[in-house]
Amino acid sequence: CQDIFFPELILPERKKAMVEEYALFISDLHLGSKNFLEEKFLKFIDYLNDIDLPEVNKIKYLFIVGDLVSGVGVYPSQAKDLEIDDIEEQFKQLTEILKRVRGDIKIIISPGNHDGVRLMEPQPTLDEKYAWPLYALPNVIMTGNPAYVNIGATGDFPGFDVLTYHG
Repeated sequence: CQDIFFPELILPERKKAMVEEYALFISDLHLGSKNFLEEKFLKFIDYLNDIDLPEVNKIKYLFIVGDLVSGVGVYPSQAKDLEIDDIEEQFKQLTEILKRVRGDIKIIISPGNHDGVRLMEPQPTLDEKYAWPLYALPNVIMTGNPAYVNIGATGDFPGFDVLTYHG
């Protein structure tokens, strides 16, 4: 490398919402894998539900940006790495866990390469054939990958546009 070029970062507009709300971003849960950190993830959900913590009350959005499940047949000999070898069952179990998240948190879900969608981007929303239980959750919003999602909009505030991408 001979040089590094830093392009100018231009913020076209500085926005500030009237109400302070938080968004959390996670990815790569890989539920169904032997490496899924279920105990840690359940502790995370317990944290989200602890409304006695002042910062937790401000959490209004949970973005899960790809690889929610481990999938099946994603790479050669993946079967040896799986705890659950059926993608529909993986989504069922994920849904049971996400049901525990308090209802006023919007869960925005976009797919990743392990989630049973095509590998080529842009990727469509999760296939209802396999992920049907997630579609029944009232606080879940499904998107493709990549996706723009607007959060925090009110009658007099346009909200924030968030770009999600699982590469």
